[in-house]
Amino acid sequence: MNPADGKEPSVGEAMPKEEAKWWETAEDHRFALEVLQLGLRRRMLKFIGPGTRTLDEVAGEFGISADLAEYHLALLEKALVIERVDGGYRSTFTGKAYLENVKSRQ
Repeated sequence: MNPADGKEPSVGEAMPKEEAKWWETAEDHRFALEVLQLGLRRRMLKFIGPGTRTLDEVAGEFGISADLAEYHLALLEKALVIERVDGGYRSTFTGKAYLENVKSRQ
């Protein structure tokens, strides 16, 4: 978030390095792509989108148990495309960039 205006930068804008979470190694990038190969996880990322979603909202949307939703959300978090925040999960800058890139190719 930009401290000057309280807004999160769009994907096309520069983001302060300390706030951006990027894949640092080829292995990190490969892991993230493997995590996102599963359609359910891509749909979860899209469902979370620009807002914040709770574990129960994610589980309910996809008709799965909270335990299974938590498992998939943990993988998305490890892949740096979502992060935990008070009250749920939100997409990271990297997750939003992934969604925009995928949309542009469809």
